[in-house]
Amino acid sequence: MITDVALQFVKQNKGLKKVEKEHYSSPRISSEFIDCSLPLTFDQYNYCSYGCLYCFAYYFKTNNPSLKNHLQLKSVNLDYVCSLLQGKLKEDRYYQHFISKRFVWHWGGLADPFCNFEKTNKDGLKIIELLAKLKYPTLFSLKGDALLQKEFLEIFKQSAPNKNFAFQFSIITADDEVAKYIEIGVPSTTKRLQMMKTLSDMGYYTILRLRPYIIGITNKSIKRLLQQAKEAGANAVSMEFFALDIRSNIGMKERYKHISQLCGFDIERYYKILSPPERGGYRRLNRRVKEPYVKEVYKFCKENGLLFACSDPDFKELNMTGSCCGLPEQYPNNPELTNFSRNQLTYALKELRKRYWSSGGKDKYLSVSDVFFETKYVDWLFDNSLYRDACVCKTSLQTGAVVNTNYKVQFLRDWNNLASPRCPYNYFHGKIKPTNRKDKEGNFIYEYVPHEYEFEWHKEGLL
Repeated sequence: MITDVALQFVKQNKGLKKVEKEHYSSPRISSEFIDCSLPLTFDQYNYCSYGCLYCFAYYFKTNNPSLKNHLQLKSVNLDYVCSLLQGKLKEDRYYQHFISKRFVWHWGGLADPFCNFEKTNKDGLKIIELLAKLKYPTLFSLKGDALLQKEFLEIFKQSAPNKNFAFQFSIITADDEVAKYIEIGVPSTTKRLQMMKTLSDMGYYTILRLRPYIIGITNKSIKRLLQQAKEAGANAVSMEFFALDIRSNIGMKERYKHISQLCGFDIERYYKILSPPERGGYRRLNRRVKEPYVKEVYKFCKENGLLFACSDPDFKELNMTGSCCGLPEQYPNNPELTNFSRNQLTYALKELRKRYWSSGGKDKYLSVSDVFFETKYVDWLFDNSLYRDACVCKTSLQTGAVVNTNYKVQFLRDWNNLASPRCPYNYFHGKIKPTNRKDKEGNFIYEYVPHEYEFEWHKEGLL
């Protein structure tokens, strides 16, 4: 059942050494900055050694014509990254906007921090040693087991009293046998849960990253997985449903076939029928399909004292924290782990839902000023040069479009353009809708739209 291509990919990459003459450009700003609490994201390598069939990074990289037939393993410029974290580059934009403010270092955006590449090359180890020394707030998003090696465990043991590290474990099924076929080359679910418990027992904040939730796979063992994560010490659950891109290349089409075998139905057809067509080629299942699965996870979190976080745009309003990765808004053990941006739509939508229901539906409007209210982590939004260096403007550069702009301007363009897929009305699929009112600057004022499930959940005491 394992795809030959994915299996070959994993075998070829095991023990692969990096190319010394070139460097990978990281950190970077996430293209999902409009609703991301951690827009500064980092990977020490340009890809990872695993062959997960659902990997969206695989889709991005294999559809990039500049990569042609193969990838060469590159690591970041260690001298630059270490100098940045140490404050030696005072004029650097990332230092000015993020590092100087001790903004959470989010490690694991498009690759796994602890995959086989790290076992061989150990570039991440050097950075972790520095982060530990600086007591710098860091969130790892991972599946890999390199952290179980002696050098890593020793650092985490010594740093445990500081509580500056947090760990987000990606797990989508409790079934080791199923995981073996969909997450090729990845340590088993059992092993990942053991790693979570090891770090939880040290006193670290840990998160079950339930992404992507694949109907037909995840739901078959979700009760067991949630209970196991709780027993392993998880503090939060962060979920998002699998999204299927119909523009995928042959490699992704092959992966979809194998996911279909595991699900027991044709996943491409399933998504074609049950995804709203107005969302275009990036298919997300409709709310009614997803609601019972969300409810199960949300209810478990509420009953067991875990934070529920949701990065799926259809249920962002249910977040118990402004960080859809699951970091808390208050954390007495180390307040610096709450150093994430509130100037984004995850936080704004979560607050709007609370205002709406606490006011009996009277406080239902969302304006730009409700999104951009906090001053501590807002200056990066106005930096034109930072925007030009980021992935969100590469297409504009290639087409010759004007890019002398910044993230705030781009946000406002999407906010006021009802034809844009990134417009809040389209992105959240009608959860908030524009009214005929505008603010003093001429920006739309949006209105909260309650869904049927919210009325039902309120009657049940869930909300």
